[in-house]
Amino acid sequence: MVSIIIPVYNAEKYLSDCVQSILRQTYGDLECILVDDGSTDGSAAVCRGFAAEDARIVYYYQDNAGVAAARNQGLALARGERILFVDSDDMLQSNMVEEMLSAMDADKTDCVVCGIAFFTESVGQRNEESPSRAVLRGGNEMAAYFAAQYSATLMNSPCNKLYKKEYIKQVFDPSMDLGEDLLFNLAYFREISSISYLEKAYYYYRRNVSGSLSVKLRSNMYEIAAQLYRACMDYLHVFQGHYQTERISYFHFKNLQLATLGVLQTDAYRKVKTEKLRKICTDSTTKTALADIAQRSLGKKDRLFHSLMDRENIFLLYWVNKLWLMRRGI
Repeated sequence: MVSIIIPVYNAEKYLSDCVQSILRQTYGDLECILVDDGSTDGSAAVCRGFAAEDARIVYYYQDNAGVAAARNQGLALARGERILFVDSDDMLQSNMVEEMLSAMDADKTDCVVCGIAFFTESVGQRNEESPSRAVLRGGNEMAAYFAAQYSATLMNSPCNKLYKKEYIKQVFDPSMDLGEDLLFNLAYFREISSISYLEKAYYYYRRNVSGSLSVKLRSNMYEIAAQLYRACMDYLHVFQGHYQTERISYFHFKNLQLATLGVLQTDAYRKVKTEKLRKICTDSTTKTALADIAQRSLGKKDRLFHSLMDRENIFLLYWVNKLWLMRRGI
């Protein structure tokens, strides 16, 4: 059996589309676990309606504790040997479960990763991000592919992966609301010995077109980014190979840009802000990432940030960020 776990929080608008895409799967031996994380809209009624109509739907309510806690509860309830995670506003291609399971069995692997199709309101209007087809065996092969082909979308998300429950030894960290997905996947990758990558995009991810940069800016973004970067490097160091880490370092560099912008958004005194910027620029993880992407072809904005951080020009970094935010009304 495949257990599909869906955290639900105020998802009334899109939840029916999501669940119906699961009920339409060409593979039938599955259960769909809806974990209502304290929704205050009509999500509970939608969940109960599906549970009453189809015995494969399991509904569970919990007080609001966050998406990580909801996924963990789903894992505790899951009866299947294979696990899929789905977000409540996304959808699955009708043969996703069948194709992922078929690849896992045919390749005899412990995890299957597929591509992701991004859409707004119409699945017909979408763009895709997909990995290169590969069947990897052994920690070195898996780590080398992870580093060389790294994509935050494909590697970090739990929603484009089929897992074996027996190898899930570490659950999602409920104390985190950003990056817990990557930490979960890295812990899982350490437990297994083989992965299949499929070049087809079976998972449909609904873009939040109303999102703004201000939502992404956090005062603790640097601490989160550094933790995730170290976790990636620690995973690679387990296998003691020589890996191409430029993609991972560039993702960290982009997070550092958001981190420096987030510092400027706080209510702290200017001196406190400049000291935080200095801490970011002088940190060893920052230095490692900047050196790793030094030869990469960067755009104008990236080159500016790289130069200011690399030279630890805190004064200019402060004012560049200040002006950038002012121009965007943030």
